[in-house]
Amino acid sequence: MSSEREIPEIPRAPINYLFFGFYFTIIAIIHVFHVFLIEPVTSLSTYFFVAYALAQCAMETLGLILIAEIVVNHFRKAKNLFVLVVFFLFISHLIDFPLVRLMDMTFWYALNFVTKMSYSNFFELLVASNVSILVWVIAGLIGVSLLLSGLFLYRITERWAMRRKLFVSFPMLGGSLCTICLFLLSWDYSVRGHISRTNFDRFQKTLPWKYTFFPHRVDYLSLKTTLQEPQGEEELMRSLDSRVFSLARKPDIYLFIVESLREDYITSEIAPNLTRFKKDYTSFDLALSNANATHISWFSLFNSQFPFFWGRVDPEEVKGGSIPLQLLKKMGYKVYVSSSARLAYFHMNRVIFGEGERLADALFLSDDEDCDEPYERDQKAIDNLLVEMQKGGPGRLFIVFLDATHHDYSWPSEMSRFFPFEEKINYISAAISKKGLEKIKNRYRNALYFIDDQFGKFLTALGDAPGGKDAVVVITGDHGEEFYEHGNLFHASGLSEPQMHVPLYYRFGQNGALHSDCKMTCHMDIFPTLFHYLIGEDLMGDVLQGESIFKTNRWPYTIVARFNAISSPHEFCIHTGKSKLLATFSDEDNIFNSKGLKIISTKNCQDETIVKELNAIHDEFGPALDRIFPTTLK
Repeated sequence: MSSEREIPEIPRAPINYLFFGFYFTIIAIIHVFHVFLIEPVTSLSTYFFVAYALAQCAMETLGLILIAEIVVNHFRKAKNLFVLVVFFLFISHLIDFPLVRLMDMTFWYALNFVTKMSYSNFFELLVASNVSILVWVIAGLIGVSLLLSGLFLYRITERWAMRRKLFVSFPMLGGSLCTICLFLLSWDYSVRGHISRTNFDRFQKTLPWKYTFFPHRVDYLSLKTTLQEPQGEEELMRSLDSRVFSLARKPDIYLFIVESLREDYITSEIAPNLTRFKKDYTSFDLALSNANATHISWFSLFNSQFPFFWGRVDPEEVKGGSIPLQLLKKMGYKVYVSSSARLAYFHMNRVIFGEGERLADALFLSDDEDCDEPYERDQKAIDNLLVEMQKGGPGRLFIVFLDATHHDYSWPSEMSRFFPFEEKINYISAAISKKGLEKIKNRYRNALYFIDDQFGKFLTALGDAPGGKDAVVVITGDHGEEFYEHGNLFHASGLSEPQMHVPLYYRFGQNGALHSDCKMTCHMDIFPTLFHYLIGEDLMGDVLQGESIFKTNRWPYTIVARFNAISSPHEFCIHTGKSKLLATFSDEDNIFNSKGLKIISTKNCQDETIVKELNAIHDEFGPALDRIFPTTLK
């Protein structure tokens, strides 16, 4: 008589409570700590989000335990893969904290746009951070090692868990999750009406999941039409008045674009030459960059177009380059470029100067020289300028890019003037505490003092240069810089005034007869202003989207867009000079398909939130929307 052989039952594995306890403890500490870093610390808002952070951390951990129970007991071959996924989530929380704190950018958002980048653009982005490639490689290796260490940690803690043999039933896990979920629902519903909308979005980004069950109501503005692309190059050229190319005079033009230049730091102590230049020549109550990041800012400046259209530029398809530069070439100007900045950043060398940099008659790139520090590249760029400007010849445009004021800021040690300063910016320490903030500011002040000294050398040489007395000089910053005035550090993180308000000063030479009453201007206005000055009248209204500062009835708005890597910027603000509307396109993946805008907030020039009804918003900003989203094209 035979009997079936019984298959022994595989014993059920206990829950690894040490591993998941470690997971919960660390992420809870990170997110609760992050909540307390949001200023001002208010009892109700702060503790509302502390409770939310703890509850979401607990729900995430319990959810992972539930999945672990299934994987470990029923899909044991997938256990290592599951542990790696869990530890990847753990690492994402670690990285998310400094990213949101410094850049107002979540880990998953950053991962999304990095995966869309080409290798060359990603490399340029790493270089632009002013962190050496070696450090990035080491950081990558540490990240991989940390991820693999999750397996080791799980196995070590699993041995301890086996001794205690703590088993958790599905009903217990499900009940705990439901209890916490019901607590959050009741907590949110009962308290949310008393939570201020001021800084609500910043508090929300400290949460593990970046949202609450009952967020504040989002207002929408419907658009009459989707965003329309500007006319093509050939159409614009055909619409030009023939008088554009009949210049009676061709004074030299010097255009300086300085990295991360902040207007309120232009003082007699920090930047004496720039301060005198501002006082003696043309400046404005408010000058704005058209973006808080370099490549979008350069795009708007050199094309005199709204920054939305950056993402529509395919560098591989660009042939002609900047239309304003093409026009100057047709007018008989020669273009000389002297750059410390890496023009290969997002292929800006091709976007601005065309295929093969065809618009540049001479191109000096000091980053190709043997220079370790940005200030050394700046010195070489200025030295090259001083040589070229002495050669003479009518109709020259000199474009100078300077980079020493990009974080972590660079200057020669013998020019150190502001003490104490950080020897090297520790980004993790800067994200955790403001204790060393003044030392970081002193680094910026020293770098700006150096840039000012280089500009002073140029001004001295200009007096003796051929055509120097009649030359036009323009200096601006590509964007500003923030030092936690509104919750972030450096730039590309938000549309706060410190990140947008830049110096923009003009000197029009001895023939400057035109008069300007302009109070607010931006980068898009630079080339329309230069053309108005050269021609003697404004003939570019149908060609360029910016406006001359000499124009009498100027458009009373400025558009500033936020960094969005290689894609079109979907978050932007409309600035009136006194207030601003912050909004994002309803379709963030393709702004040219959006038929509406989600309103983020309305603020004053001090970045204080001013709550306004939808009708009031439409009345104040409606004329700007009518121009950005016209129902008919020219």
